[in-house]
Amino acid sequence: MYQKYFYISLFLMAGSLFAQSKGITSFEENGLYGFKNKKGKVIIEPQYEQTMEFTKSGVAFVVSKNKWICIDTKNKFLLESFLYDNGPDYIVESLARYVEEGKMGFHNERCQKVIEAQYDFAYPFENGYAIVCNGCELKPEGEHKRIVGGNYGVIDKKGNLVIPIDYEAIISVDAKKRIAEVKQDGKTVKVKWKARS
Repeated sequence: MYQKYFYISLFLMAGSLFAQSKGITSFEENGLYGFKNKKGKVIIEPQYEQTMEFTKSGVAFVVSKNKWICIDTKNKFLLESFLYDNGPDYIVESLARYVEEGKMGFHNERCQKVIEAQYDFAYPFENGYAIVCNGCELKPEGEHKRIVGGNYGVIDKKGNLVIPIDYEAIISVDAKKRIAEVKQDGKTVKVKWKARS
């Protein structure tokens, strides 16, 4: 799973994803989508290329200018989601990735930024830890992109660096034993870290 080369899709889904939550439904007008309340009153004018449902947390992901963004019921922009698997990034272990000024961070289900966008790339969390890199970049490869170059490290869910961003690759992470197998100077070595409160 922790491979240096990571593929992501670049294509957006076609059509609208209609659903409803808290009585709010999406609707289409002249090829653009907005939202109405349960009484049929327009609460967000049609302006989006695509919409997903409002969640119980009161946020929705919509497509604006070919980017998946998160809005609230007052149509306030909250953040831009990382594009993954043709849509906004999945929430894994209560966190998902967002993009800001070319950097990546993590947000919660309410689209509140939890970990500052400061990495060139970040993998999803697994067992409480996520691999991050700086100096790496997304390179086109057919319909996808892959992560190349840079140095890698590991963060916890509070955003603390438990393994510094100094390694050529993170091969595996054992969260229970707090040991990571890393690549340094072309060799595979093991690095331990201490639990942080």
